[in-house]
Amino acid sequence: MMKLFIGNLSYDTTEEQIREALEGLGTILDYQRPVDFQTGKPRGFAFVTFETREEAEAAMEALNRKKIDGRELKVNEAEERRGGHPADRPKWVSMKVEKMRPVDDRPVGPDGKKIRYKSI
Repeated sequence: MMKLFIGNLSYDTTEEQIREALEGLGTILDYQRPVDFQTGKPRGFAFVTFETREEAEAAMEALNRKKIDGRELKVNEAEERRGGHPADRPKWVSMKVEKMRPVDDRPVGPDGKKIRYKSI
């Protein structure tokens, strides 16, 4: 089993066009084309899982640089998602920062103490 990443798809490319391009290249176990959650439009890539590595490699060779909807496809083996679970991501280093106090620029009285202002 091998999963391929098919990139540089036009947003207007239909699932039917992709199926036609994949036809006869091997046994497809899974097909995914993510959709943008804000617009509902298909994203510019898809994932296809083939039954065997040999079929996937042959499909990769056949589809890479093939034009669909005027766009040249970029096809390669799909990689595991980087970052994954938040616990697996690098940790941020935090520094303790002292709270800054405002500068007390009140004048000093004859007794050596800061003059206290009364509110209006």
